[in-house]
This record gives sequence, structure tokens and C-alpha cells, in this order.
Amino acid sequence: MQRYRRNPAVSETEVDDEIFLVEPEGEEIYYLEPVTSGLWRLLAEPKTLAEAQAILLDAFPDQDAAAVERDVAAAFEDMLARKLIVTVS
Repeated sequence: MQRYRRNPAVSETEVDDEIFLVEPEGEEIYYLEPVTSGLWRLLAEPKTLAEAQAILLDAFPDQDAAAVERDVAAAFEDMLARKLIVTVS
């Protein structure tokens, strides 16, 4: 299975528990909302999409499982498109 991790070229700044990222190529600043911030922290170590989904399902057991899985998959897709995370060989 494909594993993902933070893009080491991305700069991170934390202000009052909120995370902002700067992608070096476009020099855009991204604000991470709470769920994406949690994923960013998780991806300090390589994880598969399924592992990340399982961790968030454990963290939010009262949430609809299908919605959590869908939201995590969408966040991964968005972070990949913005080059904030990368695949690991």
C-alpha cells in the first residue's frame, strides 16, 4: 500500500495551536483546519490512507465512519495536489 508523509520542503509555523504551511514552489500559505492539522501531525511518520482513517475513526468514534473516511481521503487528495504531502517509496 502507498504510504504518505509530510513534504520535507514545506515550512510549518504554529500560532496559538493553529498550523500554517508554506509550500516552497508557489510560496502560498495554507491554513490547516483542525482535522487537516491532525493529519499533518500524524504524517510526521509515514502512514497509509487506511491507517490515517483508522486513527481518526478511533479518535472520533461518535462520527459517521463513512463520512470520516471520505473526509480523510479528500484531505489527502487536497494535500497531495498542493504538494504538502508526498508518497514514500
